[in-house]
Amino acid sequence: MTPSASLRILCFVALYPYLHSVPIPATETIRQTHSLALLLQSNTSALLNTYLSYQGSPFSDPGFSSPYFKIEELPKAAITFRIWRGLSVEQRLAENYQAYTIYAEFFQLVLDDQRLLNPGQDALLGMLRKTKMGIEGLLNNLASIMGMAGYQIPMPPDPLMSASASISNFNRKVRGYVVCTEYRNWMERTVRDFTVLLDRYHE
Repeated sequence: MTPSASLRILCFVALYPYLHSVPIPATETIRQTHSLALLLQSNTSALLNTYLSYQGSPFSDPGFSSPYFKIEELPKAAITFRIWRGLSVEQRLAENYQAYTIYAEFFQLVLDDQRLLNPGQDALLGMLRKTKMGIEGLLNNLASIMGMAGYQIPMPPDPLMSASASISNFNRKVRGYVVCTEYRNWMERTVRDFTVLLDRYHE
C-alpha cells in the first residue's frame, strides 16, 4: 500500500465512532491516530529537506540550519519533561488540537507562498498539500476522540492577518522553513503523547 493510500485510510478513522460502538476514550481511534501520527512524522524530514532544496542559497546549502528564525504565532512543542508528563488526557488532546488548527492555516499560507515562488514544482507543492491534508485528518481524529470523551474542543484564535501575504520573498522562504521545522517538532511530541495514551487505555 502506498503512503498516500495509507494516509487516506487513516484519515477516515474519524468516521469510525459512527459505525461501531467503542468505549470512551475511544481506544481504537486512539490507536489509529497514533498510527497516523507515526506516518506523518516519518515524512517530516523529507518535507523539510525537499522544501529547503527549492529555496536557493542559503537555504539549499548543505547542512543549512538557523535556530534564530522564529514565528511568534506558531505554537512551540517544547516543554519540560515534568510538565509534559503531568499533562492530563484532556490537556494533551487540547494542546494537540490547538497546535494543528494553527499549523493547518500556516501550511496553507506556505503553500500559497510556494505557488508564487516555485510555480509548477509538483514535488514540493504536492508534499505541502499532502501535509496539510494529513493535518486535517489528524484534527478530525482529535475532535472525534475529544467529543466521545466529553471534552470541550478548543477554538484557538486566528493567528494570521491579511498582511501575512504581503512580505518579501526572502521572508516567505524563512516562514516556510520555520513552519516545516516546528511542525516536525510537534509531530515528534504528538507521537509521544499518543504513546502515553495507548499505554493508559490499552485493551
